[in-house]
Amino acid sequence: MLNRSHSLRAKALLTFGIAAVMTTTAVGAAAAASGDGPTKSVSYQGHRFQVPRDWPVVNLDENPSDCVRFDRHAVYLGVPGTAQNCPSHLTGRTEALLIEPQAAADTAAAATDNPSAGELDATAPGIKVTATYATDRALVQDILQRAGLLSAGTGKARSLAAAPAAAPHLAAAALPSTTTDYTGYGFEACSAPSSSAMNAWVNASPYRAVGIYIGGGRSCAQPNLTAGWVQQQASAGWHFMPIYAGAQAGSISNPSSQGTAAADDAISQAAALGFGPGSTLYDDMENYDSSRYSATVLSYLSAWTKELHARGYLSGVYSSASSGIADLAKHATEYTMPDVIWTARWNGNPTTDEPAVPSSLWAGHQRIHQFRGDVTETYGGVSISIDSDFLDVAVSPGLKPTSVMRVDTVSGGNVFDNQRNPDGSWDGAALLDGNGAVTQVATAALADGTFHVQTLAGGKVFDNQRNRDGSWTGAALLDGSGSVTAIASTALADGTMHVQTVADGKVFDNQRNTNGSWTGAALLDGNGSITAVSAAGLADGTMHVQTVADGKVFDNQRNTNGSWTGAALLDGNGNITAVSAAGLADGTMHVQTLASGKVFDNQRNRDGSWNGAALLDGNGNITAVSAAGLADGTMHVQTLASGKVFDNQRNRDGSWNGAALLDGNGNITAVSAAGSVA
Repeated sequence: MLNRSHSLRAKALLTFGIAAVMTTTAVGAAAAASGDGPTKSVSYQGHRFQVPRDWPVVNLDENPSDCVRFDRHAVYLGVPGTAQNCPSHLTGRTEALLIEPQAAADTAAAATDNPSAGELDATAPGIKVTATYATDRALVQDILQRAGLLSAGTGKARSLAAAPAAAPHLAAAALPSTTTDYTGYGFEACSAPSSSAMNAWVNASPYRAVGIYIGGGRSCAQPNLTAGWVQQQASAGWHFMPIYAGAQAGSISNPSSQGTAAADDAISQAAALGFGPGSTLYDDMENYDSSRYSATVLSYLSAWTKELHARGYLSGVYSSASSGIADLAKHATEYTMPDVIWTARWNGNPTTDEPAVPSSLWAGHQRIHQFRGDVTETYGGVSISIDSDFLDVAVSPGLKPTSVMRVDTVSGGNVFDNQRNPDGSWDGAALLDGNGAVTQVATAALADGTFHVQTLAGGKVFDNQRNRDGSWTGAALLDGSGSVTAIASTALADGTMHVQTVADGKVFDNQRNTNGSWTGAALLDGNGSITAVSAAGLADGTMHVQTVADGKVFDNQRNTNGSWTGAALLDGNGNITAVSAAGLADGTMHVQTLASGKVFDNQRNRDGSWNGAALLDGNGNITAVSAAGLADGTMHVQTLASGKVFDNQRNRDGSWNGAALLDGNGNITAVSAAGSVA
């Protein structure tokens, strides 16, 4: 990150003669650069790219340490090296191409456009292209069209889609939100260092926090930055400053829309790396002219913060002491403020005191100071170009998102709703649906903060939405087939919800899209003998649906691309009568089964293995079970025995509190639960 102009280092290896020929032996393809007039032709992996003649071409196979920079015009051929020699302070994007080989020759042609990042991504058999842009999207669009990766004349790819706002995929394991808290020294580099470099620095440097560019208009390629890399560094003791390179002052035309879109994309990218609700995400707002852009920037950052908060994340803002940070401090009561400020003032003083910010603001361990920039430091024999920071970030638990849970019960054919508050207290059962004929209930908590309660009455399914202000929309008919005998539901992190219904022993899946529309019930399992169903959304973006048939439990995984793996036997007990499931914040899933009045719990680990069914409650009189995973990492399992509901909390260390009476009504016949972020 940079808040003053710097002369950029030139690299002799960057520019090749126009007639130079490069052979990419690792992938068995020839790449050549030639041309005349204002453009030249670059061939790679069977595709020809017509690019401006003055764009240099870099062969990454021959020069693996070259920095893949999107802040200047260039064509990069091959796979970026894991030890790129990148300056630390690069900012912004312009028109550039990174063309990489694809291992799978049968890769389908597709493309997506992410305006928030200024990036067109295209794939075709044997090739993957990242095309960045700033003001001239039409140029890179034309290059891709001429290469056969976009349909000419339409601006559409063969399967072009806008990058989704909500998180499309999540990491295999969610990190504790405290990984974005730290007090001490940190650094950031333009490209995430290799694992070997991080290992050398964790053992020899004073740094224990690292800034990583998770999305937006990143100036450097990020070949190392994966969920696995983040998990590895977290295990080694590193903390993180996840940075989103959002719109800059001069490019903001609609502050509210752009700020919201930036937050949504940041959450998508953060979640893919394992940063879940409660994590602090930082918008990178470079230095600007406050006399021209102050109100625009503050409106943009306010929208950024509002959207992060609405989706359970904390907001951070990086900017110059003389512009963004000063403006935030001056207008702290007029806009929605970030939770953490990250001040760039290169004075060499590693403290968080800042003359532009009164000591009363962001006083609760809510500051970072970038005190030095554009330096190269060496530890453990590894040199990295960095900016240096001092962090004092330990965000108050009162600012972090906390979990609420709703437990819905059926008694006398009516549905009652009971909220568990973040402090562990309960509001008590309140009448939700006085239908009088309800036999089953399912509950799901969506990423937008709403809850949905599905009820089964007369073989028909109804859906009732609880809005974020606590109001309810009322029961709306979802499935009027009249033959439904069991229901389940779960919400996914991409904002969708899935409702499963059992009819004639078969399971159907109905997706509620982020715009509120439904896809309609689609056959999921035509077994014909299914009597019960449950579902859970996992942190990696997959969904698991469990079915009970002939007393056995089967598990069917829905992958992030929408495909299903098929029902696999999970528990062949033969006496199972009911099932429930919950996904936890740590990436595991727990499936509870009911057999002979007893409840068993089976944990699915992050690698897909199972621990096996372990006795959880040997009551012997249990007739129903439900479960919910909460954002704080705990899980709650509700059991129904003798018409009464009991709640058993599983703590983050794996211990259980034991079944505690939740509702002693004595006439309860069904129960469901869901946990969400308050």
